[in-house]
Amino acid sequence: MTTQVQPQSKTVSANGHTLHYLDWGNVGKPVALLVHGLRGHAHSWDDVSAALCDDFHVLALDQRGRGDSDWARDGDYTTNAYVADLAGFCEALGLDRFILVGHSMGGRNSMAFGGKYPEKLEKLVIVDVGPALDSRGSNRISEEIRNVPEEFDSFEDVFNYQNAQNRFASEEVMRRRVFYSTRELPNGKIGWKYDLLIREQRRNNTVPPSDDLWPSLPGITCPTLIVRGVHTDILASDVAERMLETLPDSRMVEIEQAGHMVFEDNPADFIAAIKGFLE
Repeated sequence: MTTQVQPQSKTVSANGHTLHYLDWGNVGKPVALLVHGLRGHAHSWDDVSAALCDDFHVLALDQRGRGDSDWARDGDYTTNAYVADLAGFCEALGLDRFILVGHSMGGRNSMAFGGKYPEKLEKLVIVDVGPALDSRGSNRISEEIRNVPEEFDSFEDVFNYQNAQNRFASEEVMRRRVFYSTRELPNGKIGWKYDLLIREQRRNNTVPPSDDLWPSLPGITCPTLIVRGVHTDILASDVAERMLETLPDSRMVEIEQAGHMVFEDNPADFIAAIKGFLE
């Protein structure tokens, strides 16, 4: 998909950090806040943002340590820190009630936020993640982060490396993913843009323990859509079913030709599903 609308790049001070976000315009329409996953960034959502921005005021956030947002000054990449960032972001922008869409890590942060601030959410979309993670996917992602080279000779080398792990996403989507995930290093080579502490925590086995999010779910009172990739290795079907039983007002849609990166793997069907839910 080719993005036609171009967002404004903005920053805001929230929870002691400068957070970068993309503002897709249409002030006055219902606000949809999009939060990416562990290795994502605000531009991960570009196709989705462009498809929604006629009917919604879309804001796509770079969470701490990613994109053009500050790295965590204290090295805190816990769920509580991300939730505090979201709360600070909403306060800074005066967001009283909005739609929240979160993928993977962003979905976990969204569940925690929704459990703590249910009055803030008009609707919630949880994309391919749950309170419990399928060990196949979590181990795969950790291994990919541990084993990734520190630097590459060229952008094409990074693209080829990343694309070799890709099953469904188009070349255009993969090139965008890599472009906004990397930066030119002082030595002229290409390196990663995110805080390398996130990688080192996995290499050193110092990742903070995951919060138990099951207790958060009963407090999420807004209509909730769970989106699951048919070929996911992160959101097991039994976990998804338990989420449906635990969330007071929830439904699920499964997207064909998609793994964990549902909205990049099959953007057309993902967009159709989310539009149907948000109508």
